[in-house]
Amino acid sequence: MFFSLSILSVLGQNEFTRRPQFQTKTSLVYYYFWEELEDGSIAPSTMYTPFSLNRVVLIDTIKSSKRCTLKDTTFMQQVLEIGRNYKLKDHFTKKLQGNKFVFNCVYPSDPQTVIYIKRKGSWRSYNAKLVLNFVSFQDKISFVSSGNNLLLTHQDNIPVKNNTYRVFSYFYPDNSGGPRQFPAFQHVFAFTGDEISKQIIQKQQPKAKRYLIFVNGYRGPKYDKHESRNEVYLNDRTNYWFKIDDRFIKRLNPDTSFYLDGSFPVSTSNHQSKLGFGLSYLFSVNARSSSKKYKRLNQISNPEGFDYRYSRGVLVGKAFLNEIHNTPNSYLTKDTIDIVCHSMGYAYTLGLIETIKDHVVLGKFYMLAPENAGYKGLDWNKFEEVWQFGSNLGQKDADALCYQDGVAPQATVWGIDAQQSNHVGRICSPYNWPNKHFVHSHMVYSYDWIFDRIQKGQPGYIH
Repeated sequence: MFFSLSILSVLGQNEFTRRPQFQTKTSLVYYYFWEELEDGSIAPSTMYTPFSLNRVVLIDTIKSSKRCTLKDTTFMQQVLEIGRNYKLKDHFTKKLQGNKFVFNCVYPSDPQTVIYIKRKGSWRSYNAKLVLNFVSFQDKISFVSSGNNLLLTHQDNIPVKNNTYRVFSYFYPDNSGGPRQFPAFQHVFAFTGDEISKQIIQKQQPKAKRYLIFVNGYRGPKYDKHESRNEVYLNDRTNYWFKIDDRFIKRLNPDTSFYLDGSFPVSTSNHQSKLGFGLSYLFSVNARSSSKKYKRLNQISNPEGFDYRYSRGVLVGKAFLNEIHNTPNSYLTKDTIDIVCHSMGYAYTLGLIETIKDHVVLGKFYMLAPENAGYKGLDWNKFEEVWQFGSNLGQKDADALCYQDGVAPQATVWGIDAQQSNHVGRICSPYNWPNKHFVHSHMVYSYDWIFDRIQKGQPGYIH
């Protein structure tokens, strides 16, 4: 009897929760939507877990229309668009099909959930913690509370710091005293809808995995004001990597690859402005091939811009932990993280590492043309390998100015010289490699030499 009811409840729950096909990515804040009937129970087939955002977006019920005539998925799409808007605004007003919505936005620093509940055609929104607790009694399911611990009968409390879970407690109809007594059985579901009760009860320890993270840099003047949303992606959605990511994946063979966006305005770089970049470009590319007047390159550090990008990396690190700590028992195992970053992605990556370093094993770190590289770094000996790849500015017999990387003039990454060993160092592009130029020397498409010229057993070999 217990087994059959348990299985039926799981099947019912799979139908109970829906996931509209919005863009797949992971952020800090998880969103739930459902409709409640007059008795407080949740209407069948109305619970949605559509997306996560890095904003807490709450509807202002006083200033908004009293009733919503939009389809549920259309309303959710509006919340998604506001939560992912590039402009850092605290208030949004949207008018659509006769509906007026006013939203208030908050930027959290830690994972949490937001609940949208529809009652009598009107939406309300609430802040909540990471674990949502529901009860099922007499064929009705109701939301009762949220917390930051998984509270299961006859099990130790499990603290939850990342990701989000739903606990459903089921009671037999003839329970004396009703839902206040111990439930007949319970089920735990991940945000994706996966049933994970067995893993928790049996205290299954997940197998350690190896992940590869790609962190891109500046995406171009067109996107200068579109700074990173600090989300975790499963694909190169902007085609930034020119397929060189495929070569890293083939060599490193990770269990899963992730992509982070480290693109921020030019004002955060050593160029300080687009004008500063333009002047450096004109003075450098028109120099004679023998010219070595490297002061024409913008090498003066911009610590404020670097630190801002670093702080955003700290934020995306928390979203990344949401991604890999996707079961309550995932804290029992430390996964290994390999990283490839390019240009502006260097500062962003340092912030990411600051957040995740105590929760993972630091594997291999490959830096392609890191921007403002000499300003800040880490204890590189805590990694399996660390290699900086790029132009040879500052090195003995450095290339002429017109062949140098002018987009991110290369300085040795902070600490690499002092910590240099057989697994830490700086590798410069071959003297006879084509595409050496103010711009081309910097671009990802010019870095195939890492795979074509560095042989197995040599410093910097990708393996």
